[in-house]
Amino acid sequence: MKNEWKQLLTDMLAHLFFPPVCPGCGRTVGKQEIFCPVCQKQLHLLRPGDTCPRCGKKTCICDKLHPLFTQVYPAGFYEGSIQSAIRNLKFQHQPGHFRPLGRLLANTLGRYHVTAADFDLLAAVPMSRKRQKARGYNQAALLARSVSEQTGIPFCSHALTKIRETKAQHDLSAQMRRTNLKGSFIADSAVSGKRVLLVDDVFTTGSTANEAAEVLLQAGAISVDVLVLASTRFETL
Repeated sequence: MKNEWKQLLTDMLAHLFFPPVCPGCGRTVGKQEIFCPVCQKQLHLLRPGDTCPRCGKKTCICDKLHPLFTQVYPAGFYEGSIQSAIRNLKFQHQPGHFRPLGRLLANTLGRYHVTAADFDLLAAVPMSRKRQKARGYNQAALLARSVSEQTGIPFCSHALTKIRETKAQHDLSAQMRRTNLKGSFIADSAVSGKRVLLVDDVFTTGSTANEAAEVLLQAGAISVDVLVLASTRFETL
């Protein structure tokens, strides 16, 4: 947590003294732009009807997943400039991209005809302490903070906690992903009676979102919807 706040302070100073850059390629962009013109051409934003509203997939997997969340709102598919931006955010140690990508997520809600008034709080998919310490930040939490700044929906940083280390989901098959996270999350009582919007970067098999939704609902949440930067077209990356 200390490293995350340190990174946030660094980012805020950089935001003040350096021009914003495209999260997809690093080119300088205008203050109101998210992607540069080159990356914008590779950007295909999704709208209602482009994917299954329950599982967020081009080809529905609800019969495999049995979603416990109500709906998924993906900004786009995991390809092109969104894919590059996510990789830069997660693996190239560029957490400053969370602000423009958070704006992209906030704009996504409007395309799906939902508003801030439809939710009581934001939650982020948590990381284990070990993995967060290694990376220095939790990208889902940074995205949720940015969405909160854009929409006014309160972000509850302790809504979800990861209590045990698990294998990285991207290293596992779709079937293994569904069992890997069992019992690894706990939810805070602050979610009781709340309509929760869960924020993450990539929605692949839906196993992570489903496990998070289960513990949130068990803790008394009224409903859980999922907001993500990207959904993979299929159950693999």
